[in-house]
This record gives sequence, structure tokens and C-alpha cells, in this order.
Amino acid sequence: MSALTERIDSALGESDWDDQDLLTIDEARGRLDEEIAALDVQIAASPDENAAARLVARRDAINAVRVTIAAGPTELARAD
Repeated sequence: MSALTERIDSALGESDWDDQDLLTIDEARGRLDEEIAALDVQIAASPDENAAARLVARRDAINAVRVTIAAGPTELARAD
């Protein structure tokens, strides 16, 4: 380890990069798809209109995030 690396580590602390759970765009989209499907089941089974409306709002918000992720930050990063 170089002296510079040692100084950086002592100033910033040891890196936890290995512990990061980084999602690809496809993985994130897949997780959102699973959550949307689960919410659809809950909505269909909900006897309470107010509870169902809250679930629909949550599903719609998650779907909006999914659409944004699918579009990607750039043309090259598009998921669809």
C-alpha cells in the first residue's frame, strides 16, 4: 500500500466498495416488476376501497419509476 493510499484510507476510512449491492438497470426493473405484480394481487384481494386506492397509488408511483428506469439516463442505457 502506498503512502498516499494510506493517507486517503486514514482520512476517509476503509472502502466498503466490496459490500455495495449495485443493481443493473435490468435488475432494478425486474424488482419493480415483481413489486407491481404483488401490488396487483393485493389490490384485487382488497375488500376495503380506501386501502385499495392507497395500493393503486403506490403501484402507479412504482410504475412511474419503472418507466423512468426503462428509459435510461441516456439512449445507450435504455433497458427496453
